[in-house]
Order: sequence, then C-alpha cells, then structure tokens
Amino acid sequence: MTQFDSQLAAAPTDHQVTAPSADTPKPALTPLAPAQFFATPVWTQQLTAHAALNPPMLDALADLEATTPSVKRSNVGGWHSETNLHHHSAFRPLCQTISRMALRCALALEFDFGRADMAIQSLWANRNGPGDYNAQHVHPNSFLSGSYYLTVPPDSGNIEIADPVRERVMDAYPLRADARHHMRRVEYRCREGLLIMFPSWLSHGVQPNRSHGMRYSLAFNIECVPKRPRKTGR
Repeated sequence: MTQFDSQLAAAPTDHQVTAPSADTPKPALTPLAPAQFFATPVWTQQLTAHAALNPPMLDALADLEATTPSVKRSNVGGWHSETNLHHHSAFRPLCQTISRMALRCALALEFDFGRADMAIQSLWANRNGPGDYNAQHVHPNSFLSGSYYLTVPPDSGNIEIADPVRERVMDAYPLRADARHHMRRVEYRCREGLLIMFPSWLSHGVQPNRSHGMRYSLAFNIECVPKRPRKTGR
C-alpha cells in the first residue's frame, strides 16, 4: 500500500512539500485535470411556453384523479396515475418536446441510431400533497427517464439525485462547503415548466412536500427499440 507521507519525507530537498508560513506566499497550485470516464449526465430545459402548455394537462389530470385510484410505486402518499398518459391527447404536445430533448440527449451519449430507435415507453403523473414524497428509486428496463413540473408551490419538494458509485462510501473524503462537482447527492430546485432528463439507472427521489399546496409533476421513461434486420431478396 502506498504511503504518501513517507514518500514525501523521503523526497529530495528541492521536491519537499511543506505548508507555507505566514511570511511565505502560497504556491500557485492549480487542480490537476483528470481524464473523465463513466459520466453521470443530467440535462435540464426550461419550457418557455409552460403557461399555455400546463393548464390543459392539469384539467386532464383532475378528471383522471377523480375516476382512477392511485398506483403504488415510489410514491409515499399522494396520487400516482396509470403509466399510459403518453396515449392521451392532452399530453401529446409535451410528448413531442420530450422526444426532441431525448434525441439530443441520445446524441450526447453517442447512441447508435443505426442499430436502434427510441420511443416513449411510459408517462405518468404524480400529485404530492402536504407530507407526501417519493422514495429513492431507479427505472429498470429503460434508457432515459425524467420529470416535467406542472405546479411547484414553494417548499413543496425538490428532486434529489444520488451518487451512482456506491463503492465511493468505502472511504469518503471531506469535501469543501463550496464543492460543486464531487458531491454525493445533488438537489435540483424544481420550478414550473422545468424538464429534467437523466439515464434511467440514476437513483433519485423527491423530498417531502412541506407546503400547504399540491405539487403536480409528470414522469416518463424512454426505451430503446432495436431495429429489425432488413430482409434481402434472392
């Protein structure tokens, strides 16, 4: 096992690393840039037309909630719709926006469109009232997942994304208070009209709604659809 302290102590005099005294100016050190592998991408997009886009979807959800019971998934409390809203006409404009964003995300991920296409696999609504939340979870058997926010009262719960490298907890090092790129958990501030997308394997959850209002969001999955080999005639 490498011992960093002993290596420094045994180093030649002109290579010794010592803490500067009050009279010695700090050395101008800059971070050593690493090669980055196994990225954890998260994309966000603010829809400028959400004021016109959201009301028809909220009206459709009110009708659905009045006639269909809640589905139990990651939700603790609240109401979770069926997962087939992408077949409902009220959500078609949003589905088109989701599809365009997913295409751009797939291009960033070096997706091979010669071997597969993408399609919206499922779309559902979450209504979180006071005290309701969504436990940490992943979306298996999907490629991309995300959420769109319809109504977000102040303090109604943000989305939290956890570090996917679980082995990192074996020897967690202290982080500066202003660290931005190596946190173990990331919180995205939700707001109306925000569309967020990430790989489906990324663990995430929703904080408890600590407001007195209702928080409505739509969640979705994108799947890969393998292309069938073309038949060739003889």
